Amino acid sequence: MTTSTSSPHAPLAQNGFFEKLRAFFRGMFGGSAAPAPTSATAPAQSAVQAESESDVIIAPGGFRIYRSKTDDGTGGVNISSLDELVPDVREGLNLLPPLPTVVLELLKEIQSSTSTASSVAEIAASDPSLAASLLRAVNSAAFGLSQKVTSVSQAVSLLGFSSVRSLVVRFRLEGMMPQRASENEAISEDIWTHSLAVSYIAAAMAARVPDVDRGFVSTLGLLHDIGRLAICSQHPGFATALRNAGSAGEPLLQREAIAFGADHAAIGALLGNRWKLPADLNTAIRWHHAPDRAFEPTDPPALHKAAYLVHVADQLSKFCFAYSEDMQIELPPEGAMEALGMTGSSLPHLLDAKVRAAATQAILYAEENSKRSLKHVRPFLKLRRGAEAVELCARLDKNAQPRVSEGTAGADLINGSEKTVHFEAAKQAAANLGGELAGRYTATGSAAGAEWLAKSLSANLSAANVPTKTTACARAVVRALLPNLLALPAKIDIAWQWESPTLHVAIRSEAMAFAKRLPAGSDAELGRRVLEAELANILNLGWFDAETSTDGGTLLLRSR
Repeated sequence: MTTSTSSPHAPLAQNGFFEKLRAFFRGMFGGSAAPAPTSATAPAQSAVQAESESDVIIAPGGFRIYRSKTDDGTGGVNISSLDELVPDVREGLNLLPPLPTVVLELLKEIQSSTSTASSVAEIAASDPSLAASLLRAVNSAAFGLSQKVTSVSQAVSLLGFSSVRSLVVRFRLEGMMPQRASENEAISEDIWTHSLAVSYIAAAMAARVPDVDRGFVSTLGLLHDIGRLAICSQHPGFATALRNAGSAGEPLLQREAIAFGADHAAIGALLGNRWKLPADLNTAIRWHHAPDRAFEPTDPPALHKAAYLVHVADQLSKFCFAYSEDMQIELPPEGAMEALGMTGSSLPHLLDAKVRAAATQAILYAEENSKRSLKHVRPFLKLRRGAEAVELCARLDKNAQPRVSEGTAGADLINGSEKTVHFEAAKQAAANLGGELAGRYTATGSAAGAEWLAKSLSANLSAANVPTKTTACARAVVRALLPNLLALPAKIDIAWQWESPTLHVAIRSEAMAFAKRLPAGSDAELGRRVLEAELANILNLGWFDAETSTDGGTLLLRSR
């Protein structure tokens, strides 16, 4: 990764990556504004330090971090109508229908100061499929309720207006934007998950910001990437077009402008105008990558705060759900934290339990309702191999102390006396193991075997009365990890043990071994640092602590 001096979006230099990252967050969230320490003046660290060693946030491995924007975010390309887009995108977007009336009515009712759960439920119940979707959502593992909900009014009350708004918009817009390629369907689902997380995080953070409209930031969080969803739905070669646009390392918005005629922020605002969304909302969508340009100085302070808040929530969401290889984390513009009244806050004060819970809820809900088979999962957890591993190693501070520890607990669990189940007897085993408190599963490195592993783990944890949310977290991580292990033909072992209130999940495969993934001669210490970067998302979410065997072939996760 190189530093460009000509682009206003220039990424941070590769040398001293983590020192600069730590210095940025210290300046952004509190602490000394002194220059970043170097290896000669202070010990380097792989994560931004907080008040305790457990309260750290790790930069997701390999993702770029960009400086504040100074232009309009389109690389010099601005548009006033869809006619200026590339033909296939323009034609597809012109075919999108108007926003459904039920969505507009619900958005209006939820924003009203006199709205109640009953008034919102009355509108939702007028659309049977929408009512069924809300009931399915509230009864999902993401919300972790102990009893089944059958009333739409109760569902609205339990979900909260922010969640109802988010789910209603997603349900209806997904139907309006059919995907034209299987790869695009996977990308779109991940964009929705990210948007849902931004919406929930923004709503959770709004309680800290005086005078900000929680309903407005929740809606903006959900719709901020609507332009990207629209392009993805209408352009069969969405991912390929982005990869081929511009040069390596060029900012995402500039590559979008080259590939599609405008970036997703501009397209999202145009789409919002067509759908007759409120003007303030469209403005905020247009400038969500440059919130300091969203509103005039004479506009209400609450609007400025909303734009800054969603921008910050967007970046925090990327630390919790960095699913895309071209994802870029942006440094909020100067004055953003001051405007939000968060000057001097430390990073854990932002990525706290409420924010992590909000991101978790979005991710688990999306994972539980995903229709994709495991082989199509775009993992937010990725193991690098070969050239990718070398590139990641170059970004890591060689003096950093990893958070992922080394031990033998994972290997002990795998090699213990737990009952072994072979893939050939999968169906019978799933029935036989239903009530046991521990299990071990073995499958060959195939898509079918891995899919069975994930399903069996989830089913048996549930049968063993492991808490619903813990089970859902374990399933999400396993489903994200297994596609990485299919690249090499190797046996995959998964073992678990429930010792209330802690769940241990051990995963063993030679495909994970450092010797197979890292440059020749790499030591275990480097392997653990690389693994930490690869596991950054789940470590930042706070679902599990991690430990690896010396050779890297066994990974043990302990629920928090």
